[in-house]
Amino acid sequence: MQKAARGRPAGVTLRARASVLVGIALLALAALLLADALLRGRWDVAVLSLPALGLVACLAVEVFLRPGIRVHHGGITVINPLHTVEVPWSQVAGVTTRFLVSIETVGGGRIRSWGAPSAARSRPTRARSVDSTDADAGGWLRPSSPHRVIESYVAQFGSSALPAVVGAPGAAPRRRWHTTTAGVAGALVLVAVFQLLIGG
Repeated sequence: MQKAARGRPAGVTLRARASVLVGIALLALAALLLADALLRGRWDVAVLSLPALGLVACLAVEVFLRPGIRVHHGGITVINPLHTVEVPWSQVAGVTTRFLVSIETVGGGRIRSWGAPSAARSRPTRARSVDSTDADAGGWLRPSSPHRVIESYVAQFGSSALPAVVGAPGAAPRRRWHTTTAGVAGALVLVAVFQLLIGG
């Protein structure tokens, strides 16, 4: 198990590889455009493009790089764009690891993770040959490695596996909004719109 980072329990954080690649590509594009303007000596263009490039970088982090799912001894933390939900094991009624990872709570709610690795199970097409080690008797692909990690944590720490769940009993899921990121993005949008109005 990984060493705990400051302020959060030890565990494993899983993110969709494709989303991470898109986020890195957007950051690289923003940096390339800014560097190009600076190398050409166009300081005016660089300064004017900062709000738009900053907004692209902010969205790349919040939409593609930050989202994911974290499983640890205290529960499951779902990091979605704009908000994070912490669900203690005492509130986890079940976890579905199919196309989207979703958590069913004891209260009947459903929390979907938009940043976790997807397509845990999918039925192969007829034209595609699947290794017998990767498919079960019904022809469904077995869960991917990230989903096996999630399922192993659920089996070890889930409320159905332990008589006494780690953490405060009955603690409700906690939702935290990413207010700082939303505020920065909103300010950058206002600055970009103001530039367009002044320039027009």
